[in-house]
Amino acid sequence: MSATLVELSHTGVMLARGAQAADLLHAQLTQELRDWPADRARMAAMCTPQGRMLADFLLWRERDQSIALLLDAQLLEAALKRLRMFILRLQCTLEDARERRRVFGLLEPLAAAAPGASNDAGLAVWQVRHEPGVTHLRLPDAPGWRRVLLVAEDEAGVAALPGLPRGSLDAWRLAEIRAGIGHVAQATTQQFVPQMLNYELLGAVDFHKGCYPGQEVVARTQYRGSIKRRTFHVLADAPLQVGDELFSAADPGQPCGMVVAAAPAGDGAWEALAELKLAAQGDELHLRAGDGPRLRLGHLPYALPTPD
Repeated sequence: MSATLVELSHTGVMLARGAQAADLLHAQLTQELRDWPADRARMAAMCTPQGRMLADFLLWRERDQSIALLLDAQLLEAALKRLRMFILRLQCTLEDARERRRVFGLLEPLAAAAPGASNDAGLAVWQVRHEPGVTHLRLPDAPGWRRVLLVAEDEAGVAALPGLPRGSLDAWRLAEIRAGIGHVAQATTQQFVPQMLNYELLGAVDFHKGCYPGQEVVARTQYRGSIKRRTFHVLADAPLQVGDELFSAADPGQPCGMVVAAAPAGDGAWEALAELKLAAQGDELHLRAGDGPRLRLGHLPYALPTPD
């Protein structure tokens, strides 16, 4: 196993600038963003008033204290338009920074530092380190692999990236699946409340902050024990796609879940994160139809709460 670097072309960056940028985002997202250490990245979701996720973000502060938000590139324009609706008289601006921020993912073995890899082993998970032209963000590990996000601010930053072989986007997606982190895509927007993607377990939901769109639904789901669906790691011997429906042999007439993220794992095998009814996790599961390809449950790197 050797370290690789892959450009994450499916993502995009927007920038929030100004004295009240954190106030705007704090009021619209599920995360605490006012009392926020400058050297830590945070995950967050943007929800409808019904608590359904429109998009999710990884946020960090740049050197000038502007806030960068990483999300699925296909959702960026809609998210930008929605957030701009709430600026009103706040002293802040939002801009599409896709042409000025190139995002790369570094995968390197945990067992040993690979030659030429960046010196990110000492970073804690979610810690941010700034170097000239490049921001380094340590992400949660996948089994056996260290994951680091590298954001180049200009061409000099791109030139300063580690001189590593280029890896595949499928390999990055597979590592993200094995790390248990799913994201909202165009095919799944407004399908999930944050707990369905295990977002409160990943630190992406703050239940002590003030109101935001969907806050009542998200809080009620948490405190009234009404979490009936969770995201699981699933395995298959057939291709999977984001948005594919899952079916239980015990109730084949209606779907019991949906694929959140998927990637090939080699030799015809596929792995995915799938949102699934808790009541169906012990059933025989199938893809796209009650008699479709068989699915197997894998293992997440974190524990799911035991249902009451």
